[in-house]
Amino acid sequence: MSTFQILICDNQQTAYVEEGRETLSPGQTWGFSGSTGEIICGTVIQPSIGVPNFTAATLYDGCGDCLLENTIYITANTVEDICLILCDDPSSGGTVATQVSAPHPIWTGLYGEQITQGNAITLGGPNGLNS
Repeated sequence: MSTFQILICDNQQTAYVEEGRETLSPGQTWGFSGSTGEIICGTVIQPSIGVPNFTAATLYDGCGDCLLENTIYITANTVEDICLILCDDPSSGGTVATQVSAPHPIWTGLYGEQITQGNAITLGGPNGLNS
């Protein structure tokens, strides 16, 4: 099995991987699996000498596709929806209410993972007040 150097998609660092049963070529983007089950996405740079920590698993069209399929989403706190009273309903003598999902703030963790703040609401556009 040959060893290759790759450029990791989400942090632009390099790593060493092995082909496994696949044939790697420079420029291809793969999902690579590690011994702990961790999957990283990376683009093959060149054959190299080094100790591989990951093995080629799945070929993708690019980093975006690989990251989209393999990204782990983490939620801080419990995600809460809003109960919204729309209007009084004179025919039933009560009110009409509906539940809506509010946008929650999202940030990137230390390892490139997406973290959603479940007990907060984003105000003022897609990225909040600081957009």
